[in-house]
Amino acid sequence: MILFGYLNVWLFLSIVRQITGVSYNQPKLCANATWSQTAITFANSTMVGTNPYGMFVNTNNSVYVADRANSRVQIWLNNSIIVTSTISDGLNTPNSLFITHNSDIYVDNGYANYRVDKWGFNSTSSVPTMYMCGQCNGLFIDINNMLYCSMYNYHEVVSKSLDTRLNIWNIVGGTGTAGSTSVTLNNPWGIFVDSNLNLYVADYGNSRIQKFASGQLNGTTIVTGAIALLWPTSVILDADGYLFIIDNGNNRIVGSGSYGYR
Repeated sequence: MILFGYLNVWLFLSIVRQITGVSYNQPKLCANATWSQTAITFANSTMVGTNPYGMFVNTNNSVYVADRANSRVQIWLNNSIIVTSTISDGLNTPNSLFITHNSDIYVDNGYANYRVDKWGFNSTSSVPTMYMCGQCNGLFIDINNMLYCSMYNYHEVVSKSLDTRLNIWNIVGGTGTAGSTSVTLNNPWGIFVDSNLNLYVADYGNSRIQKFASGQLNGTTIVTGAIALLWPTSVILDADGYLFIIDNGNNRIVGSGSYGYR
């Protein structure tokens, strides 16, 4: 069973206090925070297709979903249950997306077009931002304006500066060959880069979370205590640096806190 059609854990952390300096919603939670066991559905398969992978919630609590089945991006403004706008021009089965401070939208368009596209704020058309050799199952832009892409089928994470038009990208995690060592990945999925430029990777095929310090290709495995992960697809950090992981194979979300993992 696929957990919520692979929707990223952003939605579960979309409420409350936001941190300046980043475009994504990163709330500060109480140490003993709990969530209702009954979810509220605001979008079904008619709106977001079957098995959508990518989701983003910005600091205004607007929700963006990459609708793979219908090759489009659906957008809901804060507190709205009606789709506010749709982006579809030239997209083919988008897996992931990221939205910046100024509402520029970066979308994986690698299925047949082998690139990442950018829609400027209020734009009706896109421009290529990075050409790839495959799809990005995860996209992220760090505080230094570096664009990261996790290439699931190529077992690596790459990055490119958005301050240059040159299509030059560097490997920041993995070797291009599947493996389970500290320098290899196996089908990397969701990614997150913190303010210290540490890269976190949901290493799907190895059922682990890998952390790569800035500039280092030798990763360390995040220990989740007695909780064993199975095929994780997303990892994020809250305002206090605690991890939240979509443990896809176990149909749950795992979170860390001052009392450990739960």
